[in-house]
Amino acid sequence: MSRPKGHRDAAYETKRRELLRRMSVRMMRRDGGSLSLRDLSSAAGVAIPTLRHYFGARHNVVDAIFEECLRLGRQGLDAQKASDKDFETSIKDYLTALVRALNAAHEVRLGDLFAVSLAEGLLDPRVSGSTLRHIIDPTVDALEARLRVHMTRGEMVETDAHAAALMLISPILIACLHQDQLNGSVIRPLDLTRLADDLGSAFVRAYQTPTAERGPDRALRHAPAAAVRQAATTA
Repeated sequence: MSRPKGHRDAAYETKRRELLRRMSVRMMRRDGGSLSLRDLSSAAGVAIPTLRHYFGARHNVVDAIFEECLRLGRQGLDAQKASDKDFETSIKDYLTALVRALNAAHEVRLGDLFAVSLAEGLLDPRVSGSTLRHIIDPTVDALEARLRVHMTRGEMVETDAHAAALMLISPILIACLHQDQLNGSVIRPLDLTRLADDLGSAFVRAYQTPTAERGPDRALRHAPAAAVRQAATTA
């Protein structure tokens, strides 16, 4: 039986993902500026017409690479969406994990992915949406979900969780890029662990509710926001 028009079989998807893996590894090496479609096809080990067959124009190739990176990292992002720890520990754990992830040695390093995706998105408007959709926003969204959990528990003041997530991620991201991808660890070294701890403390001081700050009772601090407010009113 013939396949329905437009249907892709498993072999097609397997081949496509292997091409994406090869191109991702090459792209994240960051050793020769922006890669042309010819560079990408060479990294994939196929001719340009073959690459166009699977993906289309260069910006479509880049979009597919970023999308595949998101697919591979989705499980780790989902794990960051909540924490059963208190507000301060949760925030500091998140920042420590982010520093570690950005600098971890993998076939495709997260810090390199951020560096390349930002460069591609800033230089090519056709890629900017892909950078946000597949790299930046999923990271911010995961932290935003975590912050909303703390708001619901009454540990964090009600605020714009998206803006707060951006505020917390940005210094760590810039610092890690500064130290690693921009060679700042040689030019002007920075203690990233201390930065994460100091930033976490400052964030908690700014956003922790008075009830959560003074309440030693973990059950109270983890209660829904309405229950916490009621308890504070009747205390």
